[in-house]
Amino acid sequence: MSIMPLPELPPQPDLPSQSDLPSQSEGLHLSVLDAYSGQPGALPGVSFWPRVAARVIDLIVHYAISIGSGIFFGVLVAVAAALQHRPTPLAHYRKPDGIALFVMALLGSIALEAICEGFHGSTPGKFLLGMTVVQEDGSPCRLGPAFVRSLAYLVDGLFFGLIGYFSMQKTPQQQRHGDEWAHTIVCRRSAVPPQNLRGGGRFVLAFFLAAMADSALVITGLLSGIA
Repeated sequence: MSIMPLPELPPQPDLPSQSDLPSQSEGLHLSVLDAYSGQPGALPGVSFWPRVAARVIDLIVHYAISIGSGIFFGVLVAVAAALQHRPTPLAHYRKPDGIALFVMALLGSIALEAICEGFHGSTPGKFLLGMTVVQEDGSPCRLGPAFVRSLAYLVDGLFFGLIGYFSMQKTPQQQRHGDEWAHTIVCRRSAVPPQNLRGGGRFVLAFFLAAMADSALVITGLLSGIA
């Protein structure tokens, strides 16, 4: 009785070694990067005039906060004078220093924009017009870059915004100087991946904090009128 030879097995492909496989931390890192929009340059920027419209809305909101702060401050002065039994509550209040009031109001406007964008991504104007600020890699805007781009508006806003306008024409993503320095992009919310957008509840909280900061700075300027 003869023994039949065993059939030859096909050659097995070389399996990757353990060092060739991505580690758990590397896989986690890649998954985090996949949550962003991808490579820098993938998000289209918003052009000049829609951003001007958003800025006008933000200025109206800032002026409304300033007027409300002035009324609130006047009520506080009147109450304080009444508690001290003064016949004329505002008799000891002179006109506030114009420069101090202007600087404080300007800082209030910067704080309003930076806090809204740093905590949510949108100012009231941008939120109403469907815009948001993100980092160049598509991740949500952070507080530090938000303050950088808001302070840089002091440069971009010169000559009725012409400095920012010409800067935006030089970049494919419509970045003004502040955006370039802060590595941010103003884009449509519809163009941002949903996981990188912040909701309406966070906008309400961000706007509340921003309005409080704006109001506090305006009131600080009004305090220069107290003798």
